[in-house]
Amino acid sequence: MIAPPLGAVVSQLPSDAKVTVIDGQKYYQVGGTFYQEEMIDNNNLAYRVVGTDGVINTIDPGQEENTEMVNELPAIGNRYDVLPADSRVEIINQQKYFVSGGVYYREVIEADKIRYEVTSVQ
Repeated sequence: MIAPPLGAVVSQLPSDAKVTVIDGQKYYQVGGTFYQEEMIDNNNLAYRVVGTDGVINTIDPGQEENTEMVNELPAIGNRYDVLPADSRVEIINQQKYFVSGGVYYREVIEADKIRYEVTSVQ
C-alpha cells in the first residue's frame, strides 16, 4: 500500500494503525506515516497526514512557533494548536479539560482543526 502524501485527508485509517502520544498529542501511526483526527463537514471525523517518513510536521507552513505558553501564563480565551507536554485530562461537570500548571484548556473546533482554548488560569 502506498502512503498518502503530507496534508492529505482520509476518511478511514488503515486497519493496522496504532495510537501513539508525542508531546501530549495523539497520533495514529502506520509505518512512518502519522495521522491526526480532525472534524470535517457535518461533524464527520477524518484523518490528516501530518507526518511522513517517520517525521511529524508540527508547524503549519507560514505559522511561527508559539512561544507565549513557554514564557508566561496564557490569557483566558487564547487558543493554541498544541497542548503543553505535561497536560493531563480532567473531567469537570461531564466536560473534558486538559490541565497543565494550573491552566485549564478545552478542545474547540476552529475551521477544520482542533485547537485548545484557555478556560481558566489558577
